[in-house]
Amino acid sequence: MEEEEIKQQESDQAALPPERAEQTESFQELIRGRYREDYLRALGEALSAQARETDRYLAYRSLLDKTEALRRDYPDFDLERELEDPGFARLLENGVEPRTAYEVVHHAELRGRAARLAENAARPLENGLGAVPAAVTKADPRQLTRAERRALRRRAARGEEIVW
Repeated sequence: MEEEEIKQQESDQAALPPERAEQTESFQELIRGRYREDYLRALGEALSAQARETDRYLAYRSLLDKTEALRRDYPDFDLERELEDPGFARLLENGVEPRTAYEVVHHAELRGRAARLAENAARPLENGLGAVPAAVTKADPRQLTRAERRALRRRAARGEEIVW
């Protein structure tokens, strides 16, 4: 790889103006000679730094994508606010998924919220809110008075359908 880079630099040098080409030649002589090791070390460090920066960027993009999915389930989730919490940040640094880290840090709060939801789900609906009436209103024909039975017979004689 090192030799390929040097060859590339030499081919780039051919396209330079004459005074610039002389400077490049002397630079090439220096990096082939006594400064070769220093040049290669600096080049390696620069490439490593660039690779680390790329890795950090990709990790950050991945984190943003995962937190976007997390925000759908927990609308009050805010990455910047959560990163201020040292516990949350430490979990992320150690490779824990954002969802798991959030649930660990906010365990008590989420558990309380789930308990409140369960309480509300078990609570009966107030009158008038449900699709079914709160009280059973079907009449029992055995409980009808003589006058009510007579009224029902008249309605049935007129063709009305009586439904129980």
